[in-house]
Order: sequence, then C-alpha cells, then structure tokens
Amino acid sequence: MRNARLFTKLVIAALIAALVVARGLSFFKRHYPRASDAGAARHFSLGYIPGAQDFILFVMESRGLLRQYRLEPEKIRFLNPPNLHLMIAERRVDIGFGGFTTMATARAEGKDVIVIHGVFSPVNVVFVRKNSPIHSLNDLKGKKLGDFGGPGSTTLAFLAVIASKLYGLDITRDVQSVTAPGPALSNLLDKGEIDAALMGTTESIKFAAEGKYRVLIDLSEEYKKWQGLAPAHVTVATSEQFASQHAELLKDFLRACHDAVQYSKNNPEIWVRYGKTIGMNSEAETTLLREKMIPNLVDRWDSEQIEIQRQYLTLVQSVLGKRYLGVIPENLIRNDFNP
Repeated sequence: MRNARLFTKLVIAALIAALVVARGLSFFKRHYPRASDAGAARHFSLGYIPGAQDFILFVMESRGLLRQYRLEPEKIRFLNPPNLHLMIAERRVDIGFGGFTTMATARAEGKDVIVIHGVFSPVNVVFVRKNSPIHSLNDLKGKKLGDFGGPGSTTLAFLAVIASKLYGLDITRDVQSVTAPGPALSNLLDKGEIDAALMGTTESIKFAAEGKYRVLIDLSEEYKKWQGLAPAHVTVATSEQFASQHAELLKDFLRACHDAVQYSKNNPEIWVRYGKTIGMNSEAETTLLREKMIPNLVDRWDSEQIEIQRQYLTLVQSVLGKRYLGVIPENLIRNDFNP
C-alpha cells in the first residue's frame, strides 16, 4: 500500500516536472527563436531584381542571417520589375521584393498576393542634362521622359502622384514616356533623344555622386516635404496560399530582414562591400548610397506605417484612375507575420 502511494507521488511529480519543462521550452522558443532553431533548413523560392532592391538580401547572406533562421531560398533573379511582379502574382515565386502599387493592382484583379512588410521608400531621382532648360516638373509638359520601369511600374506611379498633386502635371497624358534600362536611358539623355530620365536606385546614386546630370527631383525628398512620411514602394510580398502554410517561415524571414536593416544602420563597411557588387567603387558613391538609403529603409510595419500605405493607394487611384487601380483591395496589407 505504502509502495503504491509512493509510486503515485512519483508519477505526479514527474508530470509536474514535465509540464514545467514544456512551459519553459515554449517560453524560450518564443523569446529566443535563434537558439531554438535547430533542425533542417526550410526551402522556398525568393524573387528579386539586381541593384539596390537586393541590398537586404546581400546583408542577410553576408551576415549568415538566413542560415541562422534555417532559411535556404532558391534565389530567382529577374532583370526588370514587371517580370518579377508577374511571377509573384502567379505564385511562381514564394516570396518576392514586389512594388507596392503593382501588388495592389494584382490583388484588385483577384490575385491572392499580400504585402507583409516594407523594404524601402523610393531612392529614385529624375535627371536632366546640366544645360537643360527644364527646371521643374511643369517644364516636362510635351517632353520625353525616360523611365526604367515601364508604364505600370510602382516608381512611375509614385512620380505621377507627385507630379499631379504638387505640379498639376498628368504624366500619362502630358508627357511622352520612353521605357529603357538605366544605361540606355543615360545614352538617350546624352544624345538629347529624351529630355529627362527617371532612374533606378543604383543609377540615381551613381549619377548624383558623379555630378554627371542635374537633379530635377528626388522622389522621397519631395514626398516627405509634402506629406511628412513616405510609403514603402518596395515591399515583401507573398501569396495567401504560401502564407497559410508557412507562417513561421515568413516570420523568420522578416526577422532576418529586420536584423539586416539594423546591421546596415550601424556598420558603414557593409555599404562599401555592397557597393562593389553593383559597380560603385568610389567612396563618394558608397557614402551617398548609405546616406540616401538609410533614411528610406523601412524598419517598422505598425499601424502608422500601414495607414501611410493605405493613404498612398488612395492618392494613386485619384491620380491614375480606376483603369490603373480598379479598387483599393481589401486585406492587401498584413501585419500578422511581424516577428
């Protein structure tokens, strides 16, 4: 009888100990995810385009952050934004660095794309030749504007909002658009075959540092003067289908992104290393890259930033009309994957 009671006490004690250990492990896993990430690597496809858009990916890889969170992406490199955006919308890549307004358009058309975080607001500049008579966006009326992203691009939409609301210029009607890659736009501008050029991030930094052209407008600086804060125009996007099956993977990916942003803010040498990968070899270029990019990196995805994103979509629709963005889609912006 005594042995039975002793056995019962031992069983109860063992159960209590197991419960304490389980709760401790659960707490440890929630608050120290890196240390608890033992196990096999998790595979997924990640779409990106070259240039400064892939800066966060560069930092994550160089710092071993992807391995730290057991993430092993199959990286798929696209040469221009439209191809990447199509692949995200069609679920051909699991996660992609997608243009915000393009993702909104895809969602409005019935695709199950969602935006789960921002990456950065525009680091893009419109240039003119130094001797150009163009001194304001108003002067572009009837002129030719080169653009690296194409008619449906997120960056051109951003410029269209600024042009309309601050200068009364309708980019789609008053300006002739010419689409070409950055190097080709530079050549066209040199020859006088276009009057101004909206450049990608890399070319914007390089040409500004070199002083080769005159800056007509810096998109983020202009928007911030007007509205105070700028929306993220490059975002982390995925599909509802992938998100429903891989919520923890997405949270860990965002953890890695967050760690990369924080590291880049505090370690200037990472900009020098990254600059060399995109052809920036001078100190002036890499310094300007860091000075321009850091204020535009999005390191929070809270209610204030999400409201800025929503307000921006309202502006896009009011400027470009329902042919560009039929409706402002429901449930496009998600913050439930914040780590």
